[in-house]
Amino acid sequence: MKTRPATEYALLGALRSGSKHGYEILQFFEARLGSTWYVSTSQLYALLKRLEGRGWLRSSVEVQETRPSRRVFSLTSKGKKAFDQWLFSPTEHVRDLRVEFLAKLFFMKDLRLRGGRELVQSQASVLESMKDAQLERRKWAKEEFQKLVLDARIANIASWIEWLETKAEAFVSGE
Repeated sequence: MKTRPATEYALLGALRSGSKHGYEILQFFEARLGSTWYVSTSQLYALLKRLEGRGWLRSSVEVQETRPSRRVFSLTSKGKKAFDQWLFSPTEHVRDLRVEFLAKLFFMKDLRLRGGRELVQSQASVLESMKDAQLERRKWAKEEFQKLVLDARIANIASWIEWLETKAEAFVSGE
């Protein structure tokens, strides 16, 4: 269920636990998701503006006594719904597991949300279907290089399935 860039959803996730101003959001990404995700300052403010225009965020100006005023962003119910739909849906492409799916696992755990095990199982099911499709293509492949490429894809998908069943499931289950 990815209809928008995943960074938009990760930004919504950063606000799911409460309001933050721009610098706090950047700190959140750096401290909590820095090993998998990077958001530049210019990218962040462009996304905040876009998401506010879509009605997924609202902002207010917070006046500070000794410093310039700052804009504080919070999630709307529409934004929470969009984030939750994204969060509880498996990723559509193997290439998105490395960043996007890891972020989903992070938010599941960080926000103490239920449904992590179901998400992992759903993702494994999607990958099993992908692997079956690649195996079927492999049966009909004629060229050796094409077979090699398909074998690599199959091995990659199988590796992700094993990781989901051993590491990801244990992570969301708290084991």
